[in-house]
Amino acid sequence: MLKRTLILLTFILAQAGCTFYEEHGSYQPSPFVPEAVQHYERLKRDLLQLEDLKVGEGPVAAAGRKVIAEIVVRYSDGSLVYEGPAITYWGMIGDLSIHNNVRERGLLSTQQLGIVWGLNGMAVGGKRRIVVSPNLVCYEGAVGESLDKGANPNGRCGLVYGERDLVKVRKEQLTVEATLTASCTPIFLRIPLIYSGQFRCRDSDAPKRKSGDPIWRFYHAASSKP
Repeated sequence: MLKRTLILLTFILAQAGCTFYEEHGSYQPSPFVPEAVQHYERLKRDLLQLEDLKVGEGPVAAAGRKVIAEIVVRYSDGSLVYEGPAITYWGMIGDLSIHNNVRERGLLSTQQLGIVWGLNGMAVGGKRRIVVSPNLVCYEGAVGESLDKGANPNGRCGLVYGERDLVKVRKEQLTVEATLTASCTPIFLRIPLIYSGQFRCRDSDAPKRKSGDPIWRFYHAASSKP
């Protein structure tokens, strides 16, 4: 039965003129000039405290990849801010979604880039403790300047589409316990009049984290291309 179903599906896809494509449209990796790489490495070094509790052996989290992690975010006093999955497309012409599927408490802002940058350089299967300086924490719910250009002690998160039920975050130091579960290249399927969207996600073996790389090294997908 399964074999028949697969044969039928293959026939339908062939007749529909389906198209597979990756790194396409809003998910193209952004280019990073050397000055930008140095900028993000400086932010990671100066405004984040990073400690690998376990070094993973899978694909490396890099800007321009779909990165998935399980995170627990707390204030310095130990009180819980957020617990749940994090999915980021940062470094593409895309966005970040951090959502708690367990408690359905809502979203953590797409602009908490201190967390995103802290995941950068982890390998799948790894665990990391990330301490985010208040200078990289933006306050949810208030319209203001994005922190994408760098640290801003008075930065506030501007609302973006879909952010209507945000987890409120005080502008305080955050401690994040993160376990990286995926870093991959999204592959999309287009079947005219039937389906268009992400079909699967392909693991990528580049860029690689070398044994001598400092923990604040900034990794991006474009660096793996000729």
